[in-house]
Amino acid sequence: MTANPSPRPRGLSKSKILIARQCAKRLWLQTHRPELAVEDADQRLRLAAGTQFGELARDLMGGGTVIEHVDDLSRAQETTRALLASATPGARLFEAALSHDGVLVRADALEHTPMGWILTEVKSSTEVKPYQLEDVAVQSWVLRGAGLELHQTRIGVVDNSFVYRTPGDYRGLLRTEIVDAPVKPLLAQVDDWVAQARATLAAPMPQITTGPHCSKPFECPFTGHCTEQEPPISQYPLTRLPRGGKTAKALMAEGFTDLRDVPIERFSNAKHRQIAECVRSGKPFIDDELPRLLAALPYPRYYLDFETIHFAVPRWLRTRPYQQVPFQFSCHVESAPGQVEHREFLELSGDSPIEAFTEALLAACGDRGPVVVYNQSFEAACIKNLAAWRPERAPQLLSLIARLFDLLPPIRTHYYHPDLQGSFSIKAVLPTLVPGLRYDALEGVQHGGDAQSAYLEAIDSATSATRREQIRAELTRYCSLDTEAMLRLIHALCH
Repeated sequence: MTANPSPRPRGLSKSKILIARQCAKRLWLQTHRPELAVEDADQRLRLAAGTQFGELARDLMGGGTVIEHVDDLSRAQETTRALLASATPGARLFEAALSHDGVLVRADALEHTPMGWILTEVKSSTEVKPYQLEDVAVQSWVLRGAGLELHQTRIGVVDNSFVYRTPGDYRGLLRTEIVDAPVKPLLAQVDDWVAQARATLAAPMPQITTGPHCSKPFECPFTGHCTEQEPPISQYPLTRLPRGGKTAKALMAEGFTDLRDVPIERFSNAKHRQIAECVRSGKPFIDDELPRLLAALPYPRYYLDFETIHFAVPRWLRTRPYQQVPFQFSCHVESAPGQVEHREFLELSGDSPIEAFTEALLAACGDRGPVVVYNQSFEAACIKNLAAWRPERAPQLLSLIARLFDLLPPIRTHYYHPDLQGSFSIKAVLPTLVPGLRYDALEGVQHGGDAQSAYLEAIDSATSATRREQIRAELTRYCSLDTEAMLRLIHALCH
């Protein structure tokens, strides 16, 4: 009697193994139920940044042969094997496709030296991170298993000290680190990672509940689906305590799940105690100090908000990688009670917005009166950047920083509503005080990630004029709502 042949190992890729390292359930869903994934704007922006930097890195490493065949992996592997066999010292291959024991990888860069091949994995982060070492470990395991003599492993990242000074000259943007030492102990674990991933895919869906792993190292596109399948732990979970991770963990270890069940005296933090009392009563809390503080703001009042864009590969001269460059502002000017006008700026040409933005900002904000913002550190950092880019305007810009009034701290200190669920973002606070004004009623752009994606689409030369004007309208409504929201919040709290 002939024995049944052993089942063929299930095919895996490097990305699937790394997904399994984050969450086995995510691997199962991505393989068996990919239609349930929902990627947000931030995820798309991160992927686009990685692709752009990866392509530029090839030139920064000296160029070479790119192995295409994205949709024909067999042909990609055949091409790779042929190029490896004929390579001479100094040859560089990009997107080399190799497999071992049913695991396929596409190596960002392979460079042939007299001592063997150098593997470089390119990442658009500004430092080497632990998950990236696992990435290189899987690739090294496959490459060595496929018979490649690997001499050294490196990770290339973005050097965020780089300043773009000459058009088209990005020398110095790529920084590489040798990672042989930290990768070596991980190599011994790859066999187990592969076996665990295969076992996950061959079994029913793992029963894993949502938790911190859903966002580390990346946001999982299945979090929404998983959350919907789970019964709510409580109406007011302890995990919603702002800056209360240790407190929540300790109380949950004792069996508490709902804020309303924890004795008030167990909260040593005054804000946590205030929140617990608020959710017990079901009524909002407003300290008398808050309306007094806000009513004392003199006129004219300027309500200001920025929208910014950043690039892994700088687009405009004098900017650094990931430096926030403002391309839009909204400013509601309240010259006296009930007397309000709106001023705005939005640049969608794709050219540097720095010069025009600075002039429009200074003109909109005048030279006296508080400039109300929500989370001052962001706008202050942007204005400091503008002062560095426009030194001739630095005195006026720095004086603008001195006029900033941050609405977030007084609200966080003196206000709470049960519906906030621990969040003091303006999107959470607004509907609790001004029910008729909501971000989710906007079409298209509803948060900062959407705004950045919309901006990138608008400046793309392939975007039609009609679509560009639609984006302009969506961005204008969104940014305007941010500043109207601050104005309306102060009015609601003062009356």
